[in-house]
Amino acid sequence: MPSEICPECNQKWNKYSLWCKPCSAKHFQNDFNNWTSGNDKIDKFIQDSQLNAISNVKQIGKGGFGTIHYALWIDGCIEKWDIENQQWKRHGNHGVALKKFDNFVNFNDVLNEMEIHLKTWTEADSIRFYGITQDPETHSHMMVLQYAKDGNLREYLKINFNNIDWLQKLFNLYYLSLNLRNIHK
Repeated sequence: MPSEICPECNQKWNKYSLWCKPCSAKHFQNDFNNWTSGNDKIDKFIQDSQLNAISNVKQIGKGGFGTIHYALWIDGCIEKWDIENQQWKRHGNHGVALKKFDNFVNFNDVLNEMEIHLKTWTEADSIRFYGITQDPETHSHMMVLQYAKDGNLREYLKINFNNIDWLQKLFNLYYLSLNLRNIHK
């Protein structure tokens, strides 16, 4: 079982996540002056959510407020800080979803949605929010989210509703209601 003490600062941490929040924040802060998006609100948000490069972007869906794309996150999400090599240890390549908003959507609403995702994904056990990026061609901002291979809930239920037993349907409804409760908190 992993140690409960951060080897860098010798403080207690969550032994299951191998993540020392104070040390990680310090390493992120050391890089804050190395980049800018040209928008102070976006820079602050990126600093709070940090993400890396993506590739192989392809559109997979369209909704009322924008489009959803699939992309490969080249380095993958951060696992922990590698003290010995003084760099982030990452999980490696994996697929993510990019939610690109149409231009008519109020930008403050977009920021609000991102903030809700950032604050609730652990409590709500919902789709993980990794951060934001920018479309290199249009400069539109996009949310970087966990990729759900079965698509959105509506499409999944349209295809699979008759194949799911009632106990599983009730279980899903229960967790959906818990997630909504946590999001509204």
